[in-house]
Amino acid sequence: MTVNTNDTKWPLIWSLISLNAAIIISWIAYHNYQPVLLKRFQFTELEQFLGWAKLVVLLIVPPLSGWAADRMKEKGKNTIPMVTAGVGITALVFMIVASMITPEPLLPYSNILPIMILIWLIAMNLFYAPALASLERLVPLDKFTAVMGIYILVSDMVYGLEPAIIALVDFLGASLTFVTGAVLIGGSGLWFHLNMKKYKPELVEEDDNKEPKFSKPLLVGLGLGLVFGFLINVFPALFESHQNILHFGDYTGEILVSGIMILTAIFAYGLSTHLSYLENPKLFDNALIFGVILIIASFIVKGSSFFVICLLFTPVLAVMSIMAFPLAINHVPNRYKMLGAGLFLAGLELPDSIFELLLN
Repeated sequence: MTVNTNDTKWPLIWSLISLNAAIIISWIAYHNYQPVLLKRFQFTELEQFLGWAKLVVLLIVPPLSGWAADRMKEKGKNTIPMVTAGVGITALVFMIVASMITPEPLLPYSNILPIMILIWLIAMNLFYAPALASLERLVPLDKFTAVMGIYILVSDMVYGLEPAIIALVDFLGASLTFVTGAVLIGGSGLWFHLNMKKYKPELVEEDDNKEPKFSKPLLVGLGLGLVFGFLINVFPALFESHQNILHFGDYTGEILVSGIMILTAIFAYGLSTHLSYLENPKLFDNALIFGVILIIASFIVKGSSFFVICLLFTPVLAVMSIMAFPLAINHVPNRYKMLGAGLFLAGLELPDSIFELLLN
């Protein structure tokens, strides 16, 4: 068992939460503007290639960066430079792209736009695993699930505001959106960096005899990613095809999913103080099974009864969200924590990328 800390390092946790929120907003902006920019600069034939490239990057880079961070930590080196480099490169790419897509480009090199997208994808995933793994060292075990509740509350609220974020980035325009992304990533990354420099890790109980189960973080991530990816990518169209009661224009399904995400965030926060992944190790598995049943039922249930499916997704996703990362990271020894976080992130993002490729 990991003895991480005797008290919760809230300044570091809040800076990590802000960095995660900035990453989510950046992903939303990326998804919104990639097709637009590819069409504008006549790279539409590369859209499928970039989709597969994203899948490969998400599958390889987070575990690789986690493994490298573990090796640095094992040699007594600090992992802050890896996080700082990833944040810096990501913010820099945002600024370069912003300068390339203005009406009168400051950098007239639009032919390298696909390369910049690939660099951005790699940089975004270079620092996330080491940063996320630090959460486990900042929280006492008995408060880990409660802190995850706050983490999920902010994350899912941001996802729930996606229609509003898309409307905002459309209003700002492509260039100003990428500048804003650079500021968000750079600012939150700097805050996290400054807090990490102040933090002195406490000694942890060595668990070298603990057998690493590398498949567990990957499988837990895949389970959460399956339910979450289905809800984000497939559920909106299913909702619009199954019923004709609610209408919010062309974005009826997306608005419904946003509502589910906001309710999930609130539900997860409420549950987090009453659940422990140590006391309820099978709860995630049960929620995943129920989530798969809901996915199957989504293709069968018709009419207004479909609302029941919508409501049931809320507690299922809430339980899975707050239990997933603590459960995943608990199955790897201290010397492999960042690799475990990377495997979890790879599994989490894989279903979303597959759904995107299948639906586009």
